[in-house]
Amino acid sequence: MPHSLACVAPGRRTALLAAQTVAATLPKTHVEAFSLAGYLAAAHAPDRIVLCPAGLSTVSDLRFLGLAARRLLWPAPPRSLRAAIGGIRPHGERPRRAEKSAPGRASALLLEGAVGPSRALSALAASSPRDWIVESARHVRISARLYRTLAQGGVRWSALEPIELVALYATPALARASGKWKALLPPRTRVWIAAS
Repeated sequence: MPHSLACVAPGRRTALLAAQTVAATLPKTHVEAFSLAGYLAAAHAPDRIVLCPAGLSTVSDLRFLGLAARRLLWPAPPRSLRAAIGGIRPHGERPRRAEKSAPGRASALLLEGAVGPSRALSALAASSPRDWIVESARHVRISARLYRTLAQGGVRWSALEPIELVALYATPALARASGKWKALLPPRTRVWIAAS
């Protein structure tokens, strides 16, 4: 569904409230609500998202944005690796907007399908490339603790189908603190101001 969007928040209740507001302003868009954990667990969630921090405090909102960026906003693989993968994957994937790519790398490990804890640990033990390419960040079903362990082991993620951040749904206080979150999100991220 090309006109679908996911509101992703720390909790489902916050996501539902944000989704109601976003849906009212975008009547032709199908808007779904997810907690961050729920979004990561959903196999068929929209790949276009709005990040919706809870708005309880700027500190907690920044913590959520950092976590969401690390877990969802992975770059596309370098063009040379995408071309090589394109030769072995079925065609027919929909064209994507221009997206941020990971810096050029000579080799990477392609992990198709779901990546759970045992598969990730096996890949870590057996693989010398620490650049891992997955279909989507949503296909990586590992705990935050294992994610940190893999990062400490040098694993860098990229996705053949990157998740597109459409906007940040922010409180006025968070919007004013843009200097603290701009480095976490893609350049020129739109900000939609939430009602107080």
